[in-house]
Amino acid sequence: MDIPLPIKSPDDAVSDALAQVHAYWRALGRGRIGPARAEIAPQGLRGLTARVWMMDALDGGADFRFRFAGDRIIEFMGRRYAGELLSAYRGRPFFDGMHALLAACMRERRAMALGPIPSMLEGREYLEFEVLVMPLSDDGTSVNIVFGAMETWPLGANAAAG
Repeated sequence: MDIPLPIKSPDDAVSDALAQVHAYWRALGRGRIGPARAEIAPQGLRGLTARVWMMDALDGGADFRFRFAGDRIIEFMGRRYAGELLSAYRGRPFFDGMHALLAACMRERRAMALGPIPSMLEGREYLEFEVLVMPLSDDGTSVNIVFGAMETWPLGANAAAG
């Protein structure tokens, strides 16, 4: 299911944390589709790991498997999803939007950002979020992992980003 999303350049991110994660990814990628998973190191993300996540791309982006999420992501999501398939949550607006964004990242093989937009996650409607998605490629040709970062704010407060 394709959902129209207001995708923007990562260079237009409101969140300073997302801008830092994007700069790290870009430096590692050195003009490639993206760095390999093994190149992403916690020491390069000091102070940012709570905001980052990774999802394995399956069947060319037909589905995704939750791999890793930092503490702030888990808090926003309400629980850990590691090892679960995104397809198990289809039909819910937040997860359908997530799939559309991840699939766009894979299809276009580039980093992109979204938001700040109001959250459509059940129970988190009082928040808004901005998300960054970036492709990782272990073979230099295909995207096998989508790496990202997310920042949240109380609804209507994104001017306080940073």
